[in-house]
Amino acid sequence: MEIKVQAEIYRLGLFIEFFQVKNVIEWADQLIEKLDQPPYEILEISLSSKSTIASVCSKLTDVKGECDEALPIQEILNLLNNELIQTSDVTKICTYMYRLVGHIPDSCEDMERSIINLTDRWDMAVDGYYGDVEEVCNEIYEFLKEFESLEKGLFYDGQATSTK
Repeated sequence: MEIKVQAEIYRLGLFIEFFQVKNVIEWADQLIEKLDQPPYEILEISLSSKSTIASVCSKLTDVKGECDEALPIQEILNLLNNELIQTSDVTKICTYMYRLVGHIPDSCEDMERSIINLTDRWDMAVDGYYGDVEEVCNEIYEFLKEFESLEKGLFYDGQATSTK
């Protein structure tokens, strides 16, 4: 996977608080070890242990390369699917999905609408206003299952799980 795509996945993951800065630094350090001449931006990220999330996100944006804007969103949803399978914490996953909405590009409008619909329905069902919690839970599982990686290990060698 292109470094730029990976950088965008980490940037989104930081924004929604799925990842922490230390996860991004570990990724950058691994790239530095693998590559003969790592990009300067990756070196900058590696040295960001005392930086704010906003600063690290800015550095991730600076990583050069091509990126299909839908791919990072899809991969984040795949990571959320994996997290949901591991933890069964639908409320936490809905929080991540809700935070993701503000970062979804216009070209992914359908995904954005689905996420808004599901997270709103979850909140209403949990609060007892409308809907069945179990039914909405199943819909969230089904929605996220659509984003299971076509290639196992596409983004991360099984290490990309939330540190929360």
